[in-house]
Amino acid sequence: MKNIIKKDFLRISFVISTLVILALPIIFFDSKTTASQQENRNLAQRPNLFSNNSFNAKVFSEYDNYLQDRLGGRKSFISLNSKLNKFLHSNASNLNDLAIKGKLNWYFYIAEGNLADFFKKNLLTEPEKLEFSQTIKATADWCQAQNIQCIFLVCPNKHSVYPEFYPFKRPYGATRADQLSQIFEKLGVNYIFPRDYLISKKSSFDFPLYYETDTHWNNEGAYLASLLLKGKIQSLFPNVNFPDIEYETKLDYNPEGSDIPALLNLKGDNTTVPVLYPKNHNNTNFYKYLKNDDRNGVHTEGTNSSLPRALIFRDSFFIALEPFISPLFSEAEYNYWHYFREDDKDYVREFKPDIIIFETVERYSLYRFPLAGMK
Repeated sequence: MKNIIKKDFLRISFVISTLVILALPIIFFDSKTTASQQENRNLAQRPNLFSNNSFNAKVFSEYDNYLQDRLGGRKSFISLNSKLNKFLHSNASNLNDLAIKGKLNWYFYIAEGNLADFFKKNLLTEPEKLEFSQTIKATADWCQAQNIQCIFLVCPNKHSVYPEFYPFKRPYGATRADQLSQIFEKLGVNYIFPRDYLISKKSSFDFPLYYETDTHWNNEGAYLASLLLKGKIQSLFPNVNFPDIEYETKLDYNPEGSDIPALLNLKGDNTTVPVLYPKNHNNTNFYKYLKNDDRNGVHTEGTNSSLPRALIFRDSFFIALEPFISPLFSEAEYNYWHYFREDDKDYVREFKPDIIIFETVERYSLYRFPLAGMK
């Protein structure tokens, strides 16, 4: 009985409180003030129903202005709005449509779907899941028919590994990349999404695995991901002796930072730049560049001709992976495009790779894997 009375009391209290709040602007209605010093203007006067012996056609809009100007508490709301605008103006340099400044001078790129991915507003619909599944299966089936191994690599977004430096808290729940991973698992294809591995390792280092002022992972982050990729490659070629290279890290710093602060018209902050070297060796002991022209093509040749041949379809995240992946192949060609088109079939057959790596960053993972010509 007491609980019922308590619940009824709470309901009645809530209703009364709501009615009081709604009534306050009317109770404190200001009909006397003629001007607002805060806005430096005269307030609207009560309109007349008739003007010049005829009906005032503007009476409804004039009454609307009159009521808005004189509702109780209006001055407080104007003051609050002024303070809010002042706060936003003073922090305007910390965000725009392209970038946002996070905690401890970390910067994040928010365009091209990054912000939607952070807030998990880009989750797959059922038709998108079906289309993606069919695309990946068709790709894997085509490669198998050509006796070519394939691996799908999704490079984690910076905010997926370091959400704690974002200025907002990330919502709980699965991401779109988690949905894609479930599809990869269900299909039984070879894929790597090293987000959780990088998160588990980041506390082991006194420096970050991503650049504080750039969207990409640094050499250390890429190296850790390369260990997973190498393990997957070894499992596909169990009879091949792949080189086992030990690397050492040298820390450097770039006081100018990278490109994200410039998007906010801010001076670059200090960025940690770890550089990895083969211990007691040079990279040239394991491979050389036949072509090194970034987006126009990269082609490497390994020193061990018995290793597999590889084709890589990639984006800018694979640049940091090249030094660690190139020694694993007798020849590797890196292509800066993603859509595996019908015309690419002849290119693949001519190159005769033993393996194809399809790589894309997490935010593009739905769109940049092969979409055509693979059926």
